[in-house]
Amino acid sequence: MTHRSSATLDTPLGTMLIEASESGLTRIAWSSDSPAAPGSADSEAHLEAGRKWVRAYFAGKRARAPTLDLTSLTPFQADVVDSLRRIAPSGTVVSYADLASAAGRPGASRAVGTVMATQPWPLLVPCHRVVRADGMIGDYSACEGAATKEWLLSHEGNRIRKGRLIR
Repeated sequence: MTHRSSATLDTPLGTMLIEASESGLTRIAWSSDSPAAPGSADSEAHLEAGRKWVRAYFAGKRARAPTLDLTSLTPFQADVVDSLRRIAPSGTVVSYADLASAAGRPGASRAVGTVMATQPWPLLVPCHRVVRADGMIGDYSACEGAATKEWLLSHEGNRIRKGRLIR
């Protein structure tokens, strides 16, 4: 039986819900719809790692990335998530086409975009670091959409003017 735990955490962009199983984080998203729930010692350890990472991110510091529970993903989705997690350091941006190639699926930009919009770890899996080839930042599926994406990119040291990344 899988034990899950959850907690909420206030951030500059609103309340985040962090959920964990015994295998790792299952979700980290802006939402306060679900109440916090205690779990096993293993899930609580993953939950605390997630909280520590989020706090460090908003403080402009680095923290060890927590383990993710990828069991709900297809192999393609897992490849995209893995490629997203490798967009580093903070402030680095890539295009959708670059990400599709990095995930081993050149030409699958739309499919990659779909995975990004539905993956359960926005912020931690930095889909906000993916922009259109023309430098327009595009939309963001979490929190307040494009305004949140612009805030996150700016927080990481990028400059944006009229929805376009300034390089």
